[in-house]
Amino acid sequence: MTQQTLEETYNALYSMRLFKSVAISTSSAGEGLADVHIAAKDGWYLIPMPFAVSGQGGGSAGFFLVSRNVFKKAESVSVSGAKGSAGGAAAAFFEKGGRSLAIMHSERSADEGFYTDGGYSSAQNMRKADGTGTYDFLSEFGALDSMYKRRKQVNSISAGFPLARSAGIPALNAALSYNGEKNNYGDGLKERHGGGRASSVSLALNAGRRGEKLDDMGVIFGLGLADLDKRMQKRTKAENNWRGSISIAKAGSWTGSDHAFSKTALSVENSTVWGGSNRVSLRGSAAVSANAPESQLFATGRETGLMGQYAREFRAPRITSFGASFSKPLFTSRRGILQASVFAETAFDPAGYSATAQKGAGFSLFYRFWRFPLPLGFSQTYSFRDRNMQVAAAIGGRF
Repeated sequence: MTQQTLEETYNALYSMRLFKSVAISTSSAGEGLADVHIAAKDGWYLIPMPFAVSGQGGGSAGFFLVSRNVFKKAESVSVSGAKGSAGGAAAAFFEKGGRSLAIMHSERSADEGFYTDGGYSSAQNMRKADGTGTYDFLSEFGALDSMYKRRKQVNSISAGFPLARSAGIPALNAALSYNGEKNNYGDGLKERHGGGRASSVSLALNAGRRGEKLDDMGVIFGLGLADLDKRMQKRTKAENNWRGSISIAKAGSWTGSDHAFSKTALSVENSTVWGGSNRVSLRGSAAVSANAPESQLFATGRETGLMGQYAREFRAPRITSFGASFSKPLFTSRRGILQASVFAETAFDPAGYSATAQKGAGFSLFYRFWRFPLPLGFSQTYSFRDRNMQVAAAIGGRF
């Protein structure tokens, strides 16, 4: 028995996210022997919560119900639904011991603008400037080539399972998914933009240490706060973590798709934490597709690892992205943490950098309560290509 063994035991118990408190102590039990005392106080929760969001893309409202350990099996269950002027979505999720099952249905309708330089923008429920069908909002970012309406419907099911564990925590996970997608375009543009069915089957592998579960509602009742005192302490040495993922998707007539194509994506992130949770992160990703229609091309946005908010994106069969960020706590107490971060990033098609590169920098400031994991904050992103500033604010949700 070593101090490392005790630490791994503590982490394994804490990672179950079942306990309001965990304490491990030892006492002598004779020569070469020791008694190990583990005191763990468990708990459970069932939270129904309505929500509403509003922004430039319109508003929506919904409801979700999330539970943990209700059946005393260390399980997580959640169901959710939302409806807005641009569409709606419903989802169900179950997880136990690293094994999970997720089912989702969504429908979304948006006006999409195609620019003369190859960029794209989407606008939901934007007000028309006049009766000609032009949109002031989209034309602010460049010369529009055309406008059309895109309606997207998705039905998906995904099963996840751990392949390897480290100190009781899944270190290598796999997910097998089916994604049934259908795109409809107005003005007879189905062929041009790759409309119709684009159903695919994918396999993904995720390795490395998982990030903190900011969406675990159990902390409201104290679950997952067993290490609160450790969060308050400064680290005596730097801690380095990495994670990576790779996914491969295939589509064809055998999956119910109107198009036969394949997509592969790879991402890697390394982060170093020191002192009072100062963090430097470096990340990169690469994605490539073969015979994918326009509706299935990779884009220079969240899909390929960009953190910021951008008014436009560029699509291509290949996308590479790089980014760096630094975050620093400004104030930490037993109530919560106020944190600031800055970032710089870019994404582009290596075969057409000047035509597709989206690059920007920004900063964010947010406050997170330990017992209420939904943050309050805002971020600001400046696009060097579009010379445009985008501001985003969040009250709850991931930020």
